[in-house]
Amino acid sequence: MLTHLLVLVDGSAPSFCHYGHDRRITELMPLAVLERTVAFAHDRRLALTYVPGREELPPEYRAVMDNTAHAAIVPAGLAGRYPDAILVVDADGNDGSAGGAAGERRQFILRLPRHRLAAMADLVRDCLGRASRLNVYLGDIERYTAADIEEYGRQLELAAGYVAAVYRQGSLPEVNIFSDRMLLSAMNNCDAGVVHLTAAPDGKLYICPGFYYDGEQPAGSLEDGITLANRQLLTLANAPICSCCDAFHCKRCVYLNNKLTLEWNTPSREQCVLAHLERNAARLLLDRLGSVPPFSRLRAIPAVDYLDPFDQIPTRRLQP
Repeated sequence: MLTHLLVLVDGSAPSFCHYGHDRRITELMPLAVLERTVAFAHDRRLALTYVPGREELPPEYRAVMDNTAHAAIVPAGLAGRYPDAILVVDADGNDGSAGGAAGERRQFILRLPRHRLAAMADLVRDCLGRASRLNVYLGDIERYTAADIEEYGRQLELAAGYVAAVYRQGSLPEVNIFSDRMLLSAMNNCDAGVVHLTAAPDGKLYICPGFYYDGEQPAGSLEDGITLANRQLLTLANAPICSCCDAFHCKRCVYLNNKLTLEWNTPSREQCVLAHLERNAARLLLDRLGSVPPFSRLRAIPAVDYLDPFDQIPTRRLQP
């Protein structure tokens, strides 16, 4: 059931998930389109999340946005202009460091391109002091090599040490790559196209921002509503491998699925392996915390002997 609408107020808005783009010039959604987008969401009782660009929006845009309850995802450099927004930290340094007033805790998204992978643990450590929640998203997953995957495992181990030290001190910021799997008991994925859609500056609806930036076919429009065929194929119920997997925190990114396997609901090997590295790091971190409350009350994560669930599918010789 659709419950949320993500609104790209500016085509140059920073990436906040696995997709990427190189747009830097302001591409504002026309004001009339923004007004229709808000009306579209209101008529369908959809929660709104705005994603503006790197420049301050004109007052008339802020007036339309502030006319209804909403969330926002903005570059960390604009922290002071959006006091309640989720802040995006670009590991390339293009969007500022972890912002916010001294002593203030905010929600952060750390987007980590492949060439900055070796800095992940240090970047996580730097964000922990300011974060009430930190979401880490890896970019360029489609280009990951075996060496990159091995490095990610090392970075998870280092980052887990920093997180454990903070937790032992009594501070409990959530860190998606660790705490989500500790807390979940069932799949909790991105659900793009099922729970939320994206409204783009062109007035069209897309499964997620990545589909817009890659020039994929829209999933509908503000005038025609949702026109996405076979939408049920996006659901967990129609993903047999994912349905029996216990990497509950995995985003099952539809954008990466489409990009790497040409199927909406079939994850690539890269996604599965990276998610299981995170799952295993969360298991070891939970063990390391031992009797530290509240972790002592959490259910243990069982050990598994694989990183890709597809490896568990038995191969069968075709019968003549």
